[in-house]
Amino acid sequence: MAPRLLDENSLRAREQQIIEAAIEIIQRNGVENLTMDKVVSGVPFSKGTVYKHFLGKEDLILAISNYAMSILADLFCRAAQFQGCPRERMMLVNFSYLLYAILHPALFKTAQCAKSPNVYGKCSEERLGQQEQLEFKLLGAIHSIVEEALASGSFTLPEHMNIQQVCFANWSVGHGTIGLLSDDVEQCEGSNGLIVERELFNQNNLLFDGLQWAPFTKDHDYRAGLRKALEEIFPGELLLIKRLGRELQI
Repeated sequence: MAPRLLDENSLRAREQQIIEAAIEIIQRNGVENLTMDKVVSGVPFSKGTVYKHFLGKEDLILAISNYAMSILADLFCRAAQFQGCPRERMMLVNFSYLLYAILHPALFKTAQCAKSPNVYGKCSEERLGQQEQLEFKLLGAIHSIVEEALASGSFTLPEHMNIQQVCFANWSVGHGTIGLLSDDVEQCEGSNGLIVERELFNQNNLLFDGLQWAPFTKDHDYRAGLRKALEEIFPGELLLIKRLGRELQI
């Protein structure tokens, strides 16, 4: 009997099932302990079937990263469409990154590993192309906010910076604050007792005030605006976080 041919939707569903099995392994044991044999043992498919979807461990890691970026891109785009001033929306984008990190800690860590040259060199061209498209979508959401701020006159580029550099500074503050205050990181004396959402709020305002991005912190209640925006745009995510026994303290 000839093997049953799967349609495109069934193939995607099977691939997603393999990705989710790999994510469970990462959640339990860390990305460094992910192996293809462990993945095969966690799915109802043969080793050959798994390798039909992924060239190897590195290709699977990039697929997980792409899955993570698709979730993050959705959060970013929703935040960017909030009906607030550009600076409020940029802060909301950064807080959507925090929601993602809290709800998907394994994805937050795996996305960093996927940037290794060792991973990129062992991945399919199709998956690399998917990552490029997703990065373009993520960056587009952030760039559009900066461009709107420039057009409205609430922000002027510093002489020594372009839009890409402003976006990088913004990403660095968010990624660094979330990473350093993650539950998985042993806290030192300098960070002991700090709450990630409060420090993300503080660091955002320090950066934006330093860039002379109006309205300035002293002239606008960003805390109240952020709370309202989170409740309006991300009620489902806030509910999931609450079910984890956690509430954002802003």
